Amino acid sequence: MIFEFQIVYHRAPHTDIVGFIRDGLSMVLEDNLNVFEDEVIERMVIPRVERVGDECMDRDGITCHRVVFGFALDLPEETASARIVVDELVEHLNTAPVIHLVKFEDPLVRADLARWAEEITVLEMKLRRVLTLVYLHAYQGSEPYDLLREESVQPINKGRLNPENMRERAENQFFHLTFSQYIGLNRRPDFKLPDLLELVRNMEAYDGFREELSRAPVEDEDDAVFLAGLKERMDAIEAMRNCCAHNRRPSKRVEENYINARPLLDELLKDYLARWEWQEPVEEMFWDRHAREAVESALERADWKEDEHMITLYDVDDDRIRRTVANREELEQYLCELARTQFYANAPRADGEFLYECDDDGIVSTALAPYEQQLEEFFGQENDADT
Repeated sequence: MIFEFQIVYHRAPHTDIVGFIRDGLSMVLEDNLNVFEDEVIERMVIPRVERVGDECMDRDGITCHRVVFGFALDLPEETASARIVVDELVEHLNTAPVIHLVKFEDPLVRADLARWAEEITVLEMKLRRVLTLVYLHAYQGSEPYDLLREESVQPINKGRLNPENMRERAENQFFHLTFSQYIGLNRRPDFKLPDLLELVRNMEAYDGFREELSRAPVEDEDDAVFLAGLKERMDAIEAMRNCCAHNRRPSKRVEENYINARPLLDELLKDYLARWEWQEPVEEMFWDRHAREAVESALERADWKEDEHMITLYDVDDDRIRRTVANREELEQYLCELARTQFYANAPRADGEFLYECDDDGIVSTALAPYEQQLEEFFGQENDADT
């Protein structure tokens, strides 16, 4: 494992900077239960570059030179607690005669950053899937390569983007946002003053203007809540992503915040996608179909008598046979009876026993779903009259 360092130190007549580094390395290796021969430890410190600067005075008033010195640290793969060894060596090197230290190549940090970068890449792609699902629904029938046209957040180098290029790469505008821009979605840009003044002057359009002013690009309530909830989780992810993008070791706080936030954001995205998960169509058996169609037909042919708050339903085969109901309970009871009659008239048997049971409640509930508002108003008026 090769680690690269540069230090600035004060070189006095008897300063042995390589010996200082090796002595510190020997100490921290031993402290972490590593046993190596002195010759092996000597070979671990590899001088790289040296640039001598001007004369100066150190803090003790001794004349010296300011020197930039670069070296590599070659730690064997079998080094125990290698991360601690390196950190404690850095602590040792931040003492006199060293006045400044920078660590560059660090295979341990690089491995961590590569792992975190992979996690963030997967997370960002899932986020783009969700955002695309949200915005394609919000702008149905509109240009799919201009989903951010009403947003204050806009892609970097928007002028260079065109639908043909995105189409060729199978991308959209979300692939061209910076990570920090995701949390700014669903906000419209401020209106320009001339446009505001013109709308205010037009009093007939003032109410509409106020509505337009407050309208968000994504109006679906659940989607808007989802977009608003991104910020509290994205900040921690962005902080770690910046470390990965710029090849720097994250602070302990950044690492802890990321470890806590990543599974929460991942769960948020998975839950959203699960809401719209595709369900493989289940083949409908003909006895189920007969029951469903009978209930649907009865509702379609029903006579809604609003003045009397009554619903008259007609027999499947003979309109002279009818049932009048005065409330929802009676309606559901009749429809369930109808579903069971048609189901068991067509369902198979074995040894005189039916092989399947009728889900009359489910059939009726599904059939009534399109009529919910009408039923609420219809029987609700009756309930109001009774009270």
